[in-house]
Amino acid sequence: MLDEALRLEDVYLSTSELSGTPFSVPRAVNYFENIKASQNNEDRPLIAGANLTLKLGETICIGGPSGKGKSAILRLIAGLARPLKGHIYYFGEYIPAERLTALEVAKRQVGYVLQNAALISNLRVIDNIALPLRYHRVGTEAEIQKKVNMAMDLMRVRNFATMFPHQLSVGMQKRVAIARSWAMDPKLLLMDEPTAGLDNYNRRNLLPLIDNMRTMFKTSIIIVTHDLMIAKELDCNLVFLNDKKLTEPHSFDYWLHSDNEISKDQFRDLQANSNYF
Repeated sequence: MLDEALRLEDVYLSTSELSGTPFSVPRAVNYFENIKASQNNEDRPLIAGANLTLKLGETICIGGPSGKGKSAILRLIAGLARPLKGHIYYFGEYIPAERLTALEVAKRQVGYVLQNAALISNLRVIDNIALPLRYHRVGTEAEIQKKVNMAMDLMRVRNFATMFPHQLSVGMQKRVAIARSWAMDPKLLLMDEPTAGLDNYNRRNLLPLIDNMRTMFKTSIIIVTHDLMIAKELDCNLVFLNDKKLTEPHSFDYWLHSDNEISKDQFRDLQANSNYF
């Protein structure tokens, strides 16, 4: 469909596919899980029949309990894991599982911002942002610098251009990571827990910058988050990974005032204070 950025159709993902990717789970956890899997000789499904449609320029949040596969969905979309079955369409184009790689997905202008920012420690901010542009030889050095400056301005990090990652706060590191992805001109941006570890000040400053990408550049965005208030503040739909599937998308207010089990579980504290909404 011409108006779709992404479509997942009946997608399945197993733990073995995920554990083989470079951005799966912490090594210690992966090590013990592999021992357990080898002992039990089991390959359990992590995602079982997920469906999702994202329109061009739309933002959607994915919530759900920890450890159930929310981040795995982003890795799947980013080409870092292959589905057992199902179909994934990028801007109307289907990529078969055997061709689904990070490079194939990146060619379709899909960006991915990791939870830990993943900045290169010995590169200054300006060079961290320029790195993928130089690697993929996106334009001349002058054109690359122009893109980097625009990205730094968008995320308001130009004053930190000559600093190294260890000199930045967690919030600033996340802004730089987003700027690095945005510099590649993504049409679809995947973000894993962008507000995790941020204090209220940095969180409040980050969300409008993310929203600018949608309003100014029509970027389609998928955000995996425990911070459900993001959906309200960005005025976007929210889906939950529940029972290995994705729910239908609904607004924050729909979930807040619903009496279904997902809402009771995920919105318990917020529902207790629903008079504030």
